[in-house]
Amino acid sequence: MYPHFLLLLLTVAGAGAATPPNAYPCASAAANSYPFCNASLSFPARARALVSLLTLDEKIAQLSNTAAGVPRLGVPPYEWWSESLHGLADNGPGVNFSSGPVARATMFPQVILSAASFNRSLWRAVAEAVAVEARAMHNAGQAGLTYWAPNINVFRDPRWGRGQETPGEDPAVIAAYSVEYVKGFQGEYGDGKEGRMMLSACCKHYVAYDLEKWEGFTRYTFNAKVNAQDFEDTYEPPFKSCIQEGRASCLMCSYNQVNGVPACARKDLLQKIRNEWGFQGYIVSDCDAVGIIREYQSYTSSDEDSVAIVLKAGMDINCGSFLVLRTKSALEKGKIQEEDINRALFNLFSVQLRLGLFDKASGNQWFSQLGPNNICTKEHRELATEAVRQGTVLLKNDNSFLPLKRSEVSHIAIIGPAAADSYLMGGDYTGVPCDPITFLKGMKSFVPQTTVAAGCKDVSCNSTEGFGEAIEAARRADIVVVIAGLNLTQETEDLDRHDERIASILWIGYPGEVGGQVLPEILFGEYNPGGKLPITWYPESFTAVPMTDMNMRADPSRGYPGRTYRFYTGDVVYGFGYGLSYSKYSYNIVGAPRTISLSRSSSPSLISRKPAYTRRDGLDYVQVEDIASCESLTFSVHISVSNDGAMDGSHALLLFARSKSIAPGFPLKQLVAFERVYTAAGRSTNVEITVDPCKLMSAANTEGRRVLLLGSHHLMVGAEEHEFVIEA
Repeated sequence: MYPHFLLLLLTVAGAGAATPPNAYPCASAAANSYPFCNASLSFPARARALVSLLTLDEKIAQLSNTAAGVPRLGVPPYEWWSESLHGLADNGPGVNFSSGPVARATMFPQVILSAASFNRSLWRAVAEAVAVEARAMHNAGQAGLTYWAPNINVFRDPRWGRGQETPGEDPAVIAAYSVEYVKGFQGEYGDGKEGRMMLSACCKHYVAYDLEKWEGFTRYTFNAKVNAQDFEDTYEPPFKSCIQEGRASCLMCSYNQVNGVPACARKDLLQKIRNEWGFQGYIVSDCDAVGIIREYQSYTSSDEDSVAIVLKAGMDINCGSFLVLRTKSALEKGKIQEEDINRALFNLFSVQLRLGLFDKASGNQWFSQLGPNNICTKEHRELATEAVRQGTVLLKNDNSFLPLKRSEVSHIAIIGPAAADSYLMGGDYTGVPCDPITFLKGMKSFVPQTTVAAGCKDVSCNSTEGFGEAIEAARRADIVVVIAGLNLTQETEDLDRHDERIASILWIGYPGEVGGQVLPEILFGEYNPGGKLPITWYPESFTAVPMTDMNMRADPSRGYPGRTYRFYTGDVVYGFGYGLSYSKYSYNIVGAPRTISLSRSSSPSLISRKPAYTRRDGLDYVQVEDIASCESLTFSVHISVSNDGAMDGSHALLLFARSKSIAPGFPLKQLVAFERVYTAAGRSTNVEITVDPCKLMSAANTEGRRVLLLGSHHLMVGAEEHEFVIEA
């Protein structure tokens, strides 16, 4: 007789050294007499002063991620490229684990797993912890101050190899995550007027970037054809929030073209970020994204034209050496003017000044005292553990098979090549973890008689050679845990990708260094899982949908099912927001408005003198831009959450909204609020959630303008619904 089986899913279906400590230019005798070192001046004035002192060759040497020093001014070289997606990583040259007192750093779970917690305060706390370690590593001379994270592209297709790096498929969730990450990581301080920062975060990859290699298409040549409707309410919102609300100091433009124009050459988009969104930072290309404009995309006829088109569009710095090698030639041929270079350097130096790179740290800057003892701390490890706990999603639990009872389990078999491999637990952009615990090691701490059999030589499992060993291990065990899923040979940067007898399925993403500790905690009921999927799990038939089709909305005329839970009309394996618990939660909307009236709001005039609404397809719409005070439309929803089970637990509460009418082009439903809620067994918790209709209940029309649908709407949480009306 075979034992019970449990399936554990692990995944979703490019220089110079950092600035050494105390190498502050304005602390040197060679530089402290220059205006750029005058701390009484504003940062813009100091940045302009520094630009004015540089020769042309010195200016051009700054246009690479590996920026050259200016010895005569006491300015040291600087490496712009450091990585901090879910912990410090040495993918870029700015972070160096091999020489210096810091050899490891806390590796938090991959972003897609943390996103499944739907916990803003957790996201902020993780970003703050990563920032502490980043600044500590900088102070030790092993890292920079500018980091190229977070990745906030929409995970629109499950085959995308970098979807694991993102917060999922919902633009609102991605936007919320980006704000928490940037605010937590940058640590702005002072009076806020000058934007002083502890570190710099970067919103990437702008925009419509979500394909690596598929069917002959590559990220270097792909032309993302995006209509105005999808651009406005899917692809761009995370970046707008990252810049406007998060106040990110960096934006990275992507490799791909957007509607026939290279992303780094889209002057209309890059200028909008500064002029309309108030961006104050630098724009960097993805690595070698400028060189490919001519070489791979044939968009320009010369390298000098490529230099000109990106600098005039508003890009400031190239990851790579292309601008350093070719900008002077572009200037000599009249393709650009020196003022184009000066503008870029002004943005770069302004960020460095805000980071205090030129000034000796004052004693009241707490982060200047950070060092190796602030890395791999107990507190950070506990935070990483909590992130894995809250993000893990229970997908199946037939007959309440879980949690297991330790008294009834004497022998466990773990099957799968990832069982004893800590590297596979990290995911993309992983550095050197502090003290990783494999699934095998963690399970043995609960059940000493735990055996392991790979079953397959690797995760792709193309051979049955090891099946016999795995079957025999399973026969001898009381419980079998199968570690399945993907690894970085199936999904990573530059690459794209149940059986009824399985009693339970857990999705644990890429859990980082503490995954092996958390798994048995959940299996044996020391922690009650409450995460929710931040993505849709599609059936295999979805692979017939071309990855190159960027349309979000379904199109029945051509058999196109749409993408993500907001627009997808086909069957799913597991839907966005799905997740079970060892407890059963029920909801009661105890307080919410029945009517939202635009004309009778407390504001004297919510709608401008333009027409109040437009009728189309028998439905009435109001353009959001015509609403004078969207803030006045926000409303509160009071929800009573009951834990009807026998175990205390926290879980993600998701509040959706949908229109009662079938509105062409409108989402089937969309997430309007979420909250992490703790509720004791047999008790209730009251939750108040604020809903912003303009921002989260609107959608774009075919012209790319946000509209709010009038008429009846439903709020939905669990099985509970509440109907209300939006009227003009």
